[in-house]
Amino acid sequence: QITSMCNRKGVPDPVKAAEIIEWDCWKIDGTFSFELFRAFSSMRGGRGLINDQAQVVEMLAWECWQPDGEFSMELLRTVSSMMSRRGLPDKDTLTAMLAWDCWKIDGKFSIELLRIFSSMMNGCGIPQKEKVEAILAWPCWQVDGKFSFDLLRTFSSMSHSRGLIKQTEVERVLSWSCWQIDGKFSLDLLRIFSSMKKSRGLLDNEAQVQAILAWDCWKIDGKFSIELLRTFSNMMNGRGLFKDQNRIKSVLNWPCWQLKGEFSPELLRTIASMMGGRGLFDKAQVEWILSWSCWKIDGNFSLELLRIFASMMMSKGLFDDEAPIKTILTWDCWKLDGKFSLRLLRIVASMMAGRGLLKEAPVEQLLSWPCWQVDGK
Repeated sequence: QITSMCNRKGVPDPVKAAEIIEWDCWKIDGTFSFELFRAFSSMRGGRGLINDQAQVVEMLAWECWQPDGEFSMELLRTVSSMMSRRGLPDKDTLTAMLAWDCWKIDGKFSIELLRIFSSMMNGCGIPQKEKVEAILAWPCWQVDGKFSFDLLRTFSSMSHSRGLIKQTEVERVLSWSCWQIDGKFSLDLLRIFSSMKKSRGLLDNEAQVQAILAWDCWKIDGKFSIELLRTFSNMMNGRGLFKDQNRIKSVLNWPCWQLKGEFSPELLRTIASMMGGRGLFDKAQVEWILSWSCWKIDGNFSLELLRIFASMMMSKGLFDDEAPIKTILTWDCWKLDGKFSLRLLRIVASMMAGRGLLKEAPVEQLLSWPCWQVDGK
């Protein structure tokens, strides 16, 4: 975050950088908040180090950050996204923007709606009210007669950091017949393709989409599998559309996906979840990981155990070492009534989805809290 502020500004002064990090304004509940610091460094990207703690303190005291009476980090982060590399926002301009009626749903301010627009306006500054209102009024957002947040969010994803979307382009994409499954528009299918086009602009070639959907590789037992397509699109998130059917066919033919003699979409999905946005995986590495003895319970491969660890590594890349997993599995804290509890491991791991592998001390501390005791157990 320090270097991002000094992008094209030369090497930062280490003394000044250390002083900035020590400012009390970065503390939440007495602890340094990297998330808070990142929100400000994003706005200062390429503009040099923050040089006035008083300015930060003053900005954090603005009432506009308290939509429900409490400071909202999410709101600050949302505004920071729009102001990335543009400097700190003006209080009056920001306060006026947050008061716009267009952010209200059922009479209440919707940070989710603001976040959808801030995604498109990442690094582009605060949008014009008239344009936001006009976009929200487009009839194309209606699905089954109701305004669809998911549909708007789907297009916002493709336009991340590219400015506000244009109505003609959105309507053109939505008119494509390729989004029809069993005669009905499939938002799920559109979302799968939009994930691959994240930050890359709207889809512009219906023929390319139709060609991809016609590939035989998406069929399981002779039927098109949207789940299989989603598995691969997850790995291609933000990397553009597939270019080669043969590469996908090759992956699907790997013997390592066989469980009890049959292709396991769930095993493929488990490994793919770790590769979100990272492209397709390497065969040798997948085979190596699946050969680890740590996945065995009572001598049998446990897909559930692999899935628990894969959830913690979601979008962080494949495991590169069996040893940490073996160590985690030997921790005494997983034992209930003297036996290893897969359920307990799963519960704790769910809190760490996408955050990396567990550390023993915090887990033991969590499990030692007296509040988990019922009737002394």
